[in-house]
Amino acid sequence: MKIRPVVLPALVALIPGVLTGCGGSSFNGTLNTGGGSGPTPPAGTPTVTALSPSSAVAGGQGFTLTVTGTNFKSGDTVEWGFTPLTSIYVSSTEMTAQVPASDIATPGGITVIVVTPTPASMNFGALFTISVPPLTGNTSFTLSSVTIEANDMVWDPVSQLMYLSVPSSNAANGDTITTLNPATGQLGVSQAAGGEPDRLAVTSEGSYLYAGIDASGAVQRYTLPNLGADISIPLGSYSASQPYFAMDVESAPGSPHTVAVVRGVSGISPTEQGGVVIYDDAVPRATSVPGAMSGVGPIDVITWNSGATDLFGIDTELFPSGDLYELAVGTGGVQLAQDFKYQSISGFNGVHYDATTGYVYSDTGMVIDPASGAVVGSYPTGNIQGGYSLGPVMVPDGSLHIAYFLGQTQYGNGLGEWALEAYDLTHFTFLGAVALTNVVGTPVKLLRWGSNGLAFVTGMGNGHGPVQGDGVYILSGAFVTSPASRNSGTVPQVVSFRPFNGGFASGR
Repeated sequence: MKIRPVVLPALVALIPGVLTGCGGSSFNGTLNTGGGSGPTPPAGTPTVTALSPSSAVAGGQGFTLTVTGTNFKSGDTVEWGFTPLTSIYVSSTEMTAQVPASDIATPGGITVIVVTPTPASMNFGALFTISVPPLTGNTSFTLSSVTIEANDMVWDPVSQLMYLSVPSSNAANGDTITTLNPATGQLGVSQAAGGEPDRLAVTSEGSYLYAGIDASGAVQRYTLPNLGADISIPLGSYSASQPYFAMDVESAPGSPHTVAVVRGVSGISPTEQGGVVIYDDAVPRATSVPGAMSGVGPIDVITWNSGATDLFGIDTELFPSGDLYELAVGTGGVQLAQDFKYQSISGFNGVHYDATTGYVYSDTGMVIDPASGAVVGSYPTGNIQGGYSLGPVMVPDGSLHIAYFLGQTQYGNGLGEWALEAYDLTHFTFLGAVALTNVVGTPVKLLRWGSNGLAFVTGMGNGHGPVQGDGVYILSGAFVTSPASRNSGTVPQVVSFRPFNGGFASGR
């Protein structure tokens, strides 16, 4: 039995030529090619001096490895770290070995050695590098940033504007609803909104914006596009000292005077204690879905179907949750129709409905036919750079037949770099992916805008709001409509837009 200490491939990669793996009575590492002192191969010891290939991309196919060195003999074995490989002796200076795909599944460094049938106290090898697979996608796009904190962001295709709920912590325009023109990156009208505007919903025909105002326990309606203050919808209270606030707000498609609200209470877990209520203007319908303590839910994120006859909801608080709730909506109110149970459907952020397919989409990549509750497919995001390490955000687009995901991958470059991936909406096949760099904060919402635009807003993630430095990021270009790699694509440029006072029409 051989006694082998742990090899430190990361250290080898950082300091080439330095011996590693020393410990106990045995050595298993790379040959010292520098001028310092250290173990030297005893006479006749197999020593690896070169590998061909010497590197591979993680997730690639298996291959034949050619090992070059000295003192090889028939009966010797090539070892991959501590794992013997199927080996062939060619000569005293060459051996070959079969490296299976499973051995290069993860990026890192592996020491390759040649061992004799009789264990040696020292084994001298060479380092094999497994690199992170590159993202392959159309790089014809631009990414710009607007330095403004936002609790939420919605797009109105009628006015061609985005609306942002700006918290009190933002240095400029705190506690406002502020417009953003994504085509220019400029902020526009800024309307005072009271204390801590949060969840937003724009009506399908572009006449109203609904905004949850956390501090006042109400939903404020504004007329568009000028953000004129309209009615206020009081949400009631959990107790005399605990008013409800809007955890989610969704305007009914085709019915601008109807809005669905998820009511929550601060300081209680789960936060969703007030259930789901349908309001016509400021009047609640008689029947509502009761809060989490009633045995239903919690349901804290909702989305309408295209006919405004059903809501679909998930729980993002008690993650992971396996429930998709179908809520039937009628003139009398809303009630639970189905509780579809799955292994895991909830991410930390959202659930989406696409009118083109009639399917429900989860940020986790699961796609469900709500007519039957059947899982119709799942996007293979785990195949790209080891999969997402943080829960991604996604948005489906039936008109372009594309599903977009944004998150940080297991093998990516970490802080500030995020992978934007695109998949065929119904075939679930990978189309393309690009890296977005210098992003501050965690993307918490992704949306489509215009003919070839995407936008996302950053915060602390996991249900927490934005902090200083977070902002809105606007992407536009050919990647959105044609995500596949284009050799003629241009290198993306990152532009930072900053608010300017002359663009604000203050409503205070």
